[in-house]
Amino acid sequence: MPIEDNCNREAVVLQRDDTVLEAAKLMRQHDVRDVQVIENRDGEMVAVGIITDHDLVVEIMAPELDYMVITVGDIIDLHAV
Repeated sequence: MPIEDNCNREAVVLQRDDTVLEAAKLMRQHDVRDVQVIENRDGEMVAVGIITDHDLVVEIMAPELDYMVITVGDIIDLHAV
């Protein structure tokens, strides 16, 4: 069986103001380990970051933050260069 038969070619995306709970639910629903974060820039949706299941565990769950309030944009901002 070719490897591409097991690949997901469509990205799972969220906007910056979506909660990390929504991110976790989408990861589970689509059986993926990351989601792309997008935002509208001059009428065009642009990828601005990626959130992984590791980010959710280390940045949100371990320090016991409120996953219903923290947004994926908050995590992106933590890792901004």
